[in-house]
Amino acid sequence: MEGTIHIDGLRIFARHGVDAQERVVGNTFEVNLSLKIDAGTAMESDCLGNTVNYAEIVDLVKECMATPSALLENVAYRIYCAIGERYPAVKHGHISVYKLQPPISAELARVGFSFGW
Repeated sequence: MEGTIHIDGLRIFARHGVDAQERVVGNTFEVNLSLKIDAGTAMESDCLGNTVNYAEIVDLVKECMATPSALLENVAYRIYCAIGERYPAVKHGHISVYKLQPPISAELARVGFSFGW
């Protein structure tokens, strides 16, 4: 049986941005993930070893966010690669990375990038 692990609203302070000032000052980012897995064994066994550990995924995301990037596209790609390397059982998913206070002159909730595979 296929299932989806969701990590929603993970907020992390990081130093991503095209402008040099963004890398100095930093910003709060929000990361959302949906990861498709074969969940049948975990559902039956009630064993963490038979699923994707979302706490470890959160740690991977934190590690990826700690390395500054100019583009959110690059950040999302690095998260995708880290998850794929650690959890090859994740065959499909969706990642969104949002900058919550972008340095632009407009009233908005956030800006971001997302992609699925």
